Amino acid sequence: MPYTVIVNRLLFLGAIATVSFSATSRALALDGGNAAQLTPLASWKTFELVTQNDNISALSDAGYGTTASRGKYDGLGAYLSGGTLSVFVNHEVTDESAISRVDLNLADFRQSIASTIDNGATAFPSTIVTGMGYAYDTIYDGGYHAVNDPNAVAVGTVAVGTYSDSHLSRLCSGTSYFSNSFGANRGFVDEMYITGEETFDTAGRFYAIDSATEILWEATDLGGGSWENAALVDTGNTTHTALVLSEDRTGGRLRLYVGEKDDDANGDGEIDFLERNGLRGGTLYYFKPNAGSSTTDLPNGTVLGTWSTSTSGSLTEDKLEDIHTNPADGTQLVFGDQTDGTYTMDLNLLFSGNALDTTNSTATIDQIVPETGVGSIGNPDNMTWSADGKIYVQQDGAGDDIWQMDADGTNRVQLASASSEPSGIFDVSEQVGYVPGSVMLTSLQGIGYTAQL
Repeated sequence: MPYTVIVNRLLFLGAIATVSFSATSRALALDGGNAAQLTPLASWKTFELVTQNDNISALSDAGYGTTASRGKYDGLGAYLSGGTLSVFVNHEVTDESAISRVDLNLADFRQSIASTIDNGATAFPSTIVTGMGYAYDTIYDGGYHAVNDPNAVAVGTVAVGTYSDSHLSRLCSGTSYFSNSFGANRGFVDEMYITGEETFDTAGRFYAIDSATEILWEATDLGGGSWENAALVDTGNTTHTALVLSEDRTGGRLRLYVGEKDDDANGDGEIDFLERNGLRGGTLYYFKPNAGSSTTDLPNGTVLGTWSTSTSGSLTEDKLEDIHTNPADGTQLVFGDQTDGTYTMDLNLLFSGNALDTTNSTATIDQIVPETGVGSIGNPDNMTWSADGKIYVQQDGAGDDIWQMDADGTNRVQLASASSEPSGIFDVSEQVGYVPGSVMLTSLQGIGYTAQL
């Protein structure tokens, strides 16, 4: 019973019945707008949560503003605390980027879904959104300097790159991760949201929000790049954290970061949030295709390889996109390459003592859907792998459609068509009490977009 919520509009899209929205349920967005810019298909439905320029004067935190004017919505995540679901929303603008927080009353959100399912027999709540603001109130930059101003446009030198020397820049895809994602003491210790700067140079940084404390940390040791996203990987042990990093630029590389949890990497005698989760002091590796395989282009098929600390012989690509972990198997990932197609990656990480065994740790990459030709999905961009076993892919161009497919790329179903780029997509079903693959959040970038936050 699928849904999706979209944001420059944040909405909900889901498939419960084949009937369309009633006129009443279509008109109950925050400012009375509707989800007309996203056309749901295949029995899915959609309603809007927030649109740029909504009047949020009664809902916004101090210093955030009175309208939802921040533009170019991209990556999404969510954090559940009591009766509130806080949705994290990236703003992919060049300068003065930020991550917003949209608070939803969980009971009202569930009621709005019920109203959509039964075509209005259940009353649609008068409001769902209860608050908006920044997703953090303190920022720690890479030099451990705290910035106690929640306004992300004035954080000093947190990010330094070609496109911004004083502000966060082009925060792109993002993912929320639960603690102990792969079993007791495996995966992250804390629940967090991770996102990266897509700066088109090598100066972009990754950032992690500690959901419990609302602190944004610059994860410097994950390296510099033009980042799309970071996918958490099951290392098979309780001592290490690993992430595969996807870089979106010409010459971009698939990288693997491996870090030891609870390592006092900066030697200050304390274990901070990043150190507790293995995000400081780790090692970066590059995917190296086996001999005979191309190192400059992913194949229309399968490529096997290993990981190396050297860039020599490593794979380079020109348009790597979003990447996400299979929640049922933390050794499997899905990622997009906008010029080649949709791929899965199977990893076998082995350790020798306290270090990754680069000789025997392997990765297999398979194309499951081509970018062009028969059975293709053009320009694959944002994606998620749901606990229902399905993969959900959004297109950046080539129709701006949203697709659902099996893990091998078969049984493809188009769920929606958008009037502009649908961007972040996040399965929030289980957090709000529905079966996996039922309730999705998504966003649209181009509706009423303005570059000024």
